[in-house]
Amino acid sequence: MSILALVLSGAGLVAAGMRDRASDGIERGFRAAIAIALGIGAWAASYAAWRMAFGTPGAAKDVLLAVAGAAALAAFRRRQPAPPQASEPAPRWLYVVFAAACAVAAAAFVEHTARFPDGGWDAWMIWNLRARFLARTTDLRSAFSPAMAFLAHQDYPWLLPAAVAQAFSMLGESRIVPAAIAAIFGALAVAVATLGVARAQGARWGLLGGLAVVTLPCFAIFASNQQSDVPLAVYFAIAAALMTSAKSRSELALAGFSAGLGMWTKNEGALYAACLGIAWIWRTRDLRGAVAFAVGTLPCAALLAWFKLGLAPPNDLTAFSTRATIVENALDWRRWAELLVLTARRVVYFQDFGLWVLAAVLLLWFLRKRPGSFLGTAVLLAVAAYAPIYALQPHRLDWIFRTSADRILTQLWPVAVLATMPTLARTTART
Repeated sequence: MSILALVLSGAGLVAAGMRDRASDGIERGFRAAIAIALGIGAWAASYAAWRMAFGTPGAAKDVLLAVAGAAALAAFRRRQPAPPQASEPAPRWLYVVFAAACAVAAAAFVEHTARFPDGGWDAWMIWNLRARFLARTTDLRSAFSPAMAFLAHQDYPWLLPAAVAQAFSMLGESRIVPAAIAAIFGALAVAVATLGVARAQGARWGLLGGLAVVTLPCFAIFASNQQSDVPLAVYFAIAAALMTSAKSRSELALAGFSAGLGMWTKNEGALYAACLGIAWIWRTRDLRGAVAFAVGTLPCAALLAWFKLGLAPPNDLTAFSTRATIVENALDWRRWAELLVLTARRVVYFQDFGLWVLAAVLLLWFLRKRPGSFLGTAVLLAVAAYAPIYALQPHRLDWIFRTSADRILTQLWPVAVLATMPTLARTTART
């Protein structure tokens, strides 16, 4: 029943948001990918809501989710096919290169998982730890007890732990479970970026976009770390892809729902949802569309507020901060200078292809006034927002930067690719 609930809820959400029929294989593949991601998110979010409201859910939760998904499929039958998209065919050698890159990334994922079956440090300390609490105890508060060390981050949203905990309940507490879920999200990140670009600019540019994601040196490792960064990247990318091609308010609401799932995945998701909304208003002046997007975020935003206000202990950034320390950090020029130095060093650090990242940021900046560049604006807003966050937070700046810069890049990179590739395609078509 759980698998049926996941599948039907994802398909129902896509049917409700995208009410025309897919016109080609690329569009069908894109919709299938986002249906899987949204289905996992709805399955996990409904578990959290049920758990906070009624206690450990039984089969009733999944039955209701499956019925809701089936009802949406029946109510929103696609009557008109979507208009065919212009598609530039890709050469065979590009398919071969893309397949080879995916094979290398998959091999790296398997090798890293074999060496670190419990995932990265944060998976062991936060995400899988929370999932085991949820699977083993009926006392929900014990999973978020303030008595635990602050590095367990009991205040974090728990979409990923909820998905893993439910899978634990179905299959047992095997290490394969979180690794398999991590693999699914890694594949979805590549699929959403590839198909999201391809549905707008054709297979050639879609494969190039997919290559830009799968060949990011830290991508395969972060995917195998079983942490929430890649799932957040997936939901952020789905929202971005839907917004760039939205033909109706319902598609913008579906984008908002995906952004809301990002909010329920990790704290940074709230920042990214805000950046998408602000950039949309700034570039399009479409207030009704922004309202539709905001309405889509409401279910998960309400869930997040319920958790933060009723169950979560204080965030470590606020627990260790006072008004005096914030003002002191803001006025400390050495702290801002250190942030600039750390950023400059990261630009030339090979692991993240920093120069490639810098090139993408500069390209988005120079092309920011071209039509359809609101995604570039959203990415630049998110990057800019991290400067005061880093400078004002209470921890050692070098430590917090080095442990988080790579994950932020992983979260933002698929959306940066979605913003850059279509603009490059249009620019090169005119030359």
